[in-house]
Amino acid sequence: MSASPIFVFSAFRSLSDPRLQGWVALREHLRAGAELADAREATMQPRLPRAAGAAASAALAGESGIWRLLAPNNRELGRSSSVYGSFTAARTHVLALQAVVEDMVVTCVTGPSSGTHGWFVTVGDVPVMTSGRWYGAASSSREACNGALGAFPAAIVTEDPRPSADPGVRLTRGRGRAADAGTSASW
Repeated sequence: MSASPIFVFSAFRSLSDPRLQGWVALREHLRAGAELADAREATMQPRLPRAAGAAASAALAGESGIWRLLAPNNRELGRSSSVYGSFTAARTHVLALQAVVEDMVVTCVTGPSSGTHGWFVTVGDVPVMTSGRWYGAASSSREACNGALGAFPAAIVTEDPRPSADPGVRLTRGRGRAADAGTSASW
């Protein structure tokens, strides 16, 4: 276990990957929460644009992936709000974002059901990071977001994508290289 927060990169092999479906569902609920809040408050920060969903679908024509920011105990602090067509594109974007953390703007949203709260982060009008789950209280959501923003600039950016198996299949210990897990050259 690393003593520092770390960015990991996970690939999706198809549109039907359950992990991708979960990521898309959460991101869409966050966007919907932002649109609802926007209807109530004219001064809200920029919302997740609908174009983000279209861009994700276009990028998924082949293998694609996301980045996730993990705490030293492997707890997810945040995740990308975009899907990337290659590991290089995802890694390059994370490195660029680490240089502009001071420009990140947080928007807190209410979830799809009572007592659910989440957040997303934008740079300019571009969404770059979302919460990885719903929180039971607004204060917990804000605290989680502050933790993600605090960890972001100093987090280690891995050199390789994280090995991933097909859904429902576990990797054995010692398979630390992406190539060992059957991940393609782009991921």
